[in-house]
Amino acid sequence: MRIRDLILPEDKVFFTLFLEMAEKIGEAASTFNEITHELPGGTEKAHKVRQIEHHGDEITRKIFEQLDESLITPLEPEEIARLAPVLDDVLDRLDWVTHQLCNYEIPATNDVLKEYSYLILLAGTEIGHATKSLSTLKNAEEVKTHTREISRLYNLSTELLSRAILELFKTQDLLMIIKLKDIYEGMAKVMEKCNDVGHVIHDIAMAHA
Repeated sequence: MRIRDLILPEDKVFFTLFLEMAEKIGEAASTFNEITHELPGGTEKAHKVRQIEHHGDEITRKIFEQLDESLITPLEPEEIARLAPVLDDVLDRLDWVTHQLCNYEIPATNDVLKEYSYLILLAGTEIGHATKSLSTLKNAEEVKTHTREISRLYNLSTELLSRAILELFKTQDLLMIIKLKDIYEGMAKVMEKCNDVGHVIHDIAMAHA
């Protein structure tokens, strides 16, 4: 135990904020999944994702404000400063691809959109579980289970992207090829950011094991 921990209690507000951010990721992923299943309807839900993203920005701001003010933190300041932005990146990318999907006026959904959004939903759920497990700083193995699952989902998403692009170029509608390719790559970026979160949470958990 560090000497400073004997002098002052650790400030647990950071875990509360991280858990809140993970919850927002889950909400945004769920809403995005709904949209992909309801096309061409459901696009009015894009505003909900935008509101969630704005809330995420506010949580991130609170984290860094609290970091500036706190003498004692449950994680190293560098770890907090590393985790907060990668969580925010997931929401930023989810907001971006949601508005791509809606603004491009895709006439109907397809299996790739639904499968990809489901992978994003699952990854968001695992981020929530991993963040909750991290908050005790006593469940390193449990954290590893969830971060390994995030990595597995990410690998599945890269395979899906490759297959989807190949199938896409077999079609004849050039404009739709451009639109869907852009959306698929946007969803791939969401999964990449989810994977980044998994790596950061894993690193933090191992450092405190």
